[in-house]
Amino acid sequence: MKQDFSDAEASAAAWRKLSTTSDTLTSRHRARVTGPLHHSWKGDDADSALFFLEDVESRLGVVETEAMAVARVVDTTRVWMENAQTALRNAVRRAEQDHFEVDDDGWVTDPTTADLPHQDPDAQQVIADRNGLLGEYRARIDEALADARKASDDGAKALGRLNGDILTDPFNHDAAAESADDTRRAMKDIGVQDPQIPKDDPKAAAEWWKALSPEERQEYTTLYPKQIGSTDGLPTDVRDDANRTALAQELNALQEGNYDETFPGESDETVNQRLKNAELLSDRLDAGDSATKGRELYLIGYDSKDDGRAVIAMGNPDTADHTGILVPGTNTNMESVPGQLNRIGMLQKSAENKSDGESVAMITWLGYDAPEGSPTDFNSVGGTGRAEDAAPDLRQFVAGTHASHDGSPSHTTVMGHSYGSTVVGAAAAGGSGLGADDVVVVGSPGMTVHEASDLQMDPEHVWVGGAKDDPIINNFAGMTLGDDPLYAPFGGNNFEVDTHGHSGYWDRDSDSLANQGAIIAGKPPTEVPKEVNDDPEQGSFIG
Repeated sequence: MKQDFSDAEASAAAWRKLSTTSDTLTSRHRARVTGPLHHSWKGDDADSALFFLEDVESRLGVVETEAMAVARVVDTTRVWMENAQTALRNAVRRAEQDHFEVDDDGWVTDPTTADLPHQDPDAQQVIADRNGLLGEYRARIDEALADARKASDDGAKALGRLNGDILTDPFNHDAAAESADDTRRAMKDIGVQDPQIPKDDPKAAAEWWKALSPEERQEYTTLYPKQIGSTDGLPTDVRDDANRTALAQELNALQEGNYDETFPGESDETVNQRLKNAELLSDRLDAGDSATKGRELYLIGYDSKDDGRAVIAMGNPDTADHTGILVPGTNTNMESVPGQLNRIGMLQKSAENKSDGESVAMITWLGYDAPEGSPTDFNSVGGTGRAEDAAPDLRQFVAGTHASHDGSPSHTTVMGHSYGSTVVGAAAAGGSGLGADDVVVVGSPGMTVHEASDLQMDPEHVWVGGAKDDPIINNFAGMTLGDDPLYAPFGGNNFEVDTHGHSGYWDRDSDSLANQGAIIAGKPPTEVPKEVNDDPEQGSFIG
């Protein structure tokens, strides 16, 4: 009853500090050691050295996760023990106020009835009443002691899972995945529930995050990386930190074959594809770890399943004056991520050339299942189904960039290439609109609508670019995915394009790239007249 829990509180604080220090060291090691080496050192010697150095990073990540889990277990056990102690003290105090005696073992006796005549009816009633109270106090004290024992036992069980042995075994290569599993089990042992995050409301999620203490934020990011990393509206650097942790744990489980609990019921083929996608994504992120300020990569979202999904920012959109979001089109998968990053890199530089010194962040949003350009499955690329499925997620993501932005809102441009323009159109036309300041589409086969005014925004801020020899425009625009946005009846504005084909819109030093950069920077591009339709059926679709 006199137990002092200050040591437990200090212990939890020390473990929490170890976790945050490990997180800082991991980020520093990535930026100053492995990142630059990935960029500049190649060959067998480099591979061997990087294998060792990345193992160091992985083990720092394990320390971060397990130390934070230990802190939570110690803190939770302390709280439960303090609650039990409070209940015990209250029960003892009330019992003593009623003139019962409580010994050091918690046993309650009643000295007031010892000398009463047991044959006297009045005395018998008094004894009966007192015995009733005696039973209640014994039950309360027993319950408090049982709660204390349970808290102690649960805490010991949880701590037993977090004993650090995975770090001392040189042959343990799945420590990151095992630490994630240990943490899940430990939290279950002590009855800690997952954080209740407002998942479908970015503004509410942002407010929820702001209301947390710094300690709670770090704890949730470390112990629940997948949930935190996937929540629109949370700060970009937080989501990046969480998603990199989740990716490292997932990749470790996949590489070591310990994926039954992480991906229960999935076929070997599905798991192997996950492994391939996770490795591709991890390698590309590693290659960007030495990027200069403003070119840093932030992993805002990912999914390794099937073709893979990845949402990556170049520069921090939370602090940028201008943010561009590029939605790619047909046949885009995890293998396409390096090329998509090259495109947003070109767009970022082009926008910076026009921005009068204001900062620019770019995002590639492969946050949907892009269709496959298969001649045997035209409905995939020729129908609006994939776009309609993606539209709510894109709307929520854009709302999330607004909710997480520091200070005054960023000027936001949402861009779509090829079928990505169909996704952008569906997102803008549905719900309450896309919430973008400007919309840019290039190589568009259609935006699911007849006119720019259907996009729930000022048509003067809808910009369309198309190369004369773009085969997608020339063969598919205006057929099944919406009216051809290049033509006058659609409305909006056309900007000058001097590139060729369907994938040249980001060619270096081109007018096409410069005009897109100007729009991202909030400046007017070089406009050209809308196309005139001599054939009233060309460029229009029935929908």
